Amino acid sequence: MQERYLGDSHDYAKYSLLRHLGNVLGGRVGLNWYLTRHDQVDKLGNNDGEKRHHVTSKTWRGWEIDLLRQLQPLQTPSERRLSRVAELGVLPQDTIYFDDYVPQLDRAIWHRTGRELLKSADIVFLDPDNGFEVPSATGRTRPKYALYSEAIDFLNDNKIVVAIQFARQCAPVERALTVRSRLSALAERDIKTPIIRARLAPNLLFVTLAPQEREAEVSAAINTFGERREKIELID
Repeated sequence: MQERYLGDSHDYAKYSLLRHLGNVLGGRVGLNWYLTRHDQVDKLGNNDGEKRHHVTSKTWRGWEIDLLRQLQPLQTPSERRLSRVAELGVLPQDTIYFDDYVPQLDRAIWHRTGRELLKSADIVFLDPDNGFEVPSATGRTRPKYALYSEAIDFLNDNKIVVAIQFARQCAPVERALTVRSRLSALAERDIKTPIIRARLAPNLLFVTLAPQEREAEVSAAINTFGERREKIELID
């Protein structure tokens, strides 16, 4: 996550999902920002974060008009600070935010710090710039990715885990199934929760893990989210 992305179309989808899951499932939300500095991880001239068609599109306005109003100040670049998310009441007041920058070195220490801070959360959202790790990641770009093992650690902490995954220059359904298969292998069980596909540009996937005893409940909540919003598809 980078502060310049705040309030963009992908951010809107993320908050809408978290609000829905919090309302339906109950419990406390924890947001692991996976915060990065664009001048350290991106190429010069990268202009990600300026896709904000949800602000004027009737399709997206039909999701949550109250959320759109709350995010409106973030359409002004100078307002894009992480602290504004809490100040604007986008998520519940008791939401926990882990906002340490993802380091290029000593990542294990960073991850342990995040787990400790988020230990009282019931739903943990992982918000890396790109999604899960890929072989092509370099030392410079690695902070833009979540590690599969990090998601599994939160699952083993008995959390419901939701992770963002962008589907750029690939077949979104194939990418979704590949990610879930990799997570299933590490979890040593077949993860069956549906994957949410938001038809944005690029497509956005939300991959959810849940303790086995809550998987049916979480799957039902995801299905409800998909039923009530245009531009959302579920991948079983």
